[in-house]
Amino acid sequence: MRYRLTLLTAVIGLFVAAGCGPKGAPRKRNLQSVAFETVRRQTVTRTIGLLGTIEGEKQATAMSKITGKVTSIARPEGAWVNEDDAIAYVVNDIPGMDYQPGPVRAPIAGYVGKVYVEVGQSVAPGMPVASVASYGARVRVKVNVSDQDLRFIKPGARGVVAVAAFPDETFAGTVSRITPMLDQMSRTATAELVVENRTRQLVPGMACAVRLTLERREATVAVPLTALFNDGTTRIAVLDGNTARFRPVEFGLAGDRAVEVVSGIQPGEKVITTGKERIKDGDEVKPAESGLQ
Repeated sequence: MRYRLTLLTAVIGLFVAAGCGPKGAPRKRNLQSVAFETVRRQTVTRTIGLLGTIEGEKQATAMSKITGKVTSIARPEGAWVNEDDAIAYVVNDIPGMDYQPGPVRAPIAGYVGKVYVEVGQSVAPGMPVASVASYGARVRVKVNVSDQDLRFIKPGARGVVAVAAFPDETFAGTVSRITPMLDQMSRTATAELVVENRTRQLVPGMACAVRLTLERREATVAVPLTALFNDGTTRIAVLDGNTARFRPVEFGLAGDRAVEVVSGIQPGEKVITTGKERIKDGDEVKPAESGLQ
């Protein structure tokens, strides 16, 4: 019995000794690492991505005015034509009648982009024979804009055009006009951009991607989108020394990379961008500037 009591006392002593350290020794705290950015005034821009096709500054279709068969192609694809030049000839093939071939004329001056018919093919009045495009230092792009975004687009709005043929380049464009009505099937309106083409790299028929500016705020207080909480609340986490403080704010324009802050924060303050979901208001943290972690 005495042996058991001695053994129990020894075990308890070991547990007590393990739980006690030197007097006054501080406990180590594992602080949550967070990344932050310094709030500043900047330009906040909201854009949309649309798809379009490059067109000539002037573009039209030459059409047959008579019924008959194509006898010859006077101007092949790529040829330059003046207005009223013959692109193709069509002869009326009514049996028993002797007609001379009549010309299908170019409606504008420009390059023959595409010939839609072949020699011997039958055509009818109003049938497209060829397309003609005039282009040089400028080209046009038409894009379809949804009814939700239409109110933000006005003539003069800026856009950037990119094509797969030149992946490292972009081309500046400006909205020149907008159709006043929506298409009943697609519920979209057509916006036309005039695009700079001084290097003559853009050719009618190219598919293109358009990044169109809808809204823009300059020199406004803003924070990166990464500063927003995923739960949709209107608050941000701000550093007060090494302490995180949750603060309600009022947001303005939400841009592609940053969001405008109307009230609640000032330039020069530090807003937490990474790690904010793992902390609570008042927690001490281990901060590092974004990009330096």
